[in-house]
Amino acid sequence: MNGRQLMLLGALGLLGAGAVVLAQGLFDTPPAAARMPVAVAIRPIRPYTIISQDMVTAGDPLPVQDAVARGAYPPHAVVGLMTTAQIAPGTVLTGVNAKPVEEVRFVTDPGLEVVTFAAGVDRTVGGQLRPGHIINLYGYGRDRETNAPFTTLIEPRLWVVKVSAGASALSNATPRPDPVSGAYRVEGGDREGQATLITVAVAPQQAFHIIDTLGADGLSAWATLASNQTFDVASLATSVPRPTAAAGGAVTTPWPAIGMAPTAMPTLSILGFGGTSR
Repeated sequence: MNGRQLMLLGALGLLGAGAVVLAQGLFDTPPAAARMPVAVAIRPIRPYTIISQDMVTAGDPLPVQDAVARGAYPPHAVVGLMTTAQIAPGTVLTGVNAKPVEEVRFVTDPGLEVVTFAAGVDRTVGGQLRPGHIINLYGYGRDRETNAPFTTLIEPRLWVVKVSAGASALSNATPRPDPVSGAYRVEGGDREGQATLITVAVAPQQAFHIIDTLGADGLSAWATLASNQTFDVASLATSVPRPTAAAGGAVTTPWPAIGMAPTAMPTLSILGFGGTSR
């Protein structure tokens, strides 16, 4: 056997080995995609319900990529969250239908009421108010008897929990919980817009005062950014009483009670009712 024949046989051997390897690859089972267990409801859950352990279980594992795309929670991460809609048994719990309480109700304190009022862009710090800001809410209008214009402090130091431009929230965020820890997170962020609907979390008596003043009395709202942006929720428990009629029918001014002088720009250091006499 000469050299040419040996080379030909070697080449045929290599081709045969390659064909065998290729054939084996065609019939190999592809590696299984990584999967993760997800939380599913085991009974109907009503909207705005705090999820407890007896309401959920671990469902069939989903491919990690699919679970992340759906924003699914791992089973250990849903207890204590609040539902945002009616949930049927077998439904996968995601960042859309189950969120931290403050994401659903804006605040975790169940003793606070949440109320919204509208104001023009030029009356909401150029429409640049955002959640977390502390604002002072003023009202302006005309006296019903004399038609004289007046301005009154409705409530100082209100905690903004949401802002909207008309009926559209200033956010494009997509809920997508962490697939391992289950921590609630969102992808994307706020979009540019001018806030004209302001939502605040307040004590019940403050909510009544805001509605009474802007609704029943018909005043227009004007919000300013408070000078001190440190908010103390505990101080909500103590509020200054509304002005009351004194002897002779005069209305007592609230300025001394909340440490303000009407002739100077006040330093608003506490929560409570305010307003000048009309």
